[in-house]
Amino acid sequence: MKGKTPEDEHCIYLDRVPPSNEEVFWISFESDPKLKKSKGNIYGRCLPCIQNLYNQLRIGKQDIALGTAYQCWKITVVVRSCEECIALLSEFERRHPHLYVYGKIGNGKEGAKTRVVVFHAESIPERDRVLAALKECLPELRNINIIDLQISRACSVLYDDLFGDWRDWRPIMKIKYPENVDKILDRIRKVLFWAKR
Repeated sequence: MKGKTPEDEHCIYLDRVPPSNEEVFWISFESDPKLKKSKGNIYGRCLPCIQNLYNQLRIGKQDIALGTAYQCWKITVVVRSCEECIALLSEFERRHPHLYVYGKIGNGKEGAKTRVVVFHAESIPERDRVLAALKECLPELRNINIIDLQISRACSVLYDDLFGDWRDWRPIMKIKYPENVDKILDRIRKVLFWAKR
């Protein structure tokens, strides 16, 4: 077994940090300095997934094939500030330098008093590896107020309002809340509009 070299270890790199006066923002992070996985997923995984949902809803399907959404996981840690997000990532990097991770930090809601670190995973084994590593870090973060730790599937702002709790999902799901379809279609139109700009 060869000895550990600097090339064997991953660092966690952050994307561009927005101006401090922005209330709603996301900053990508990844173990690759060019954020290849994060950037590749935008057009290779995320937009096709959203378009898949949109196309099925638009034609009135009631049984929706979730596609990649079914294997899209998010492990979210809720904290008070961006500084605490950075401290959490620093501790994760220190304790688990060989674990490749990617995700985002920030806030998706105006007026929110908290910030989040969201780790992404594309399988249950990957999700469980990240979650176990994260749980090892949390006791060391004594100066950080961990408000919540959550697991979710897909983009909850779209999928939860249609199908309910992710623990009950299957690869093909009947719409549980049909009264939300028009609202979700409108949300997706806005997402697709911004993606084309």
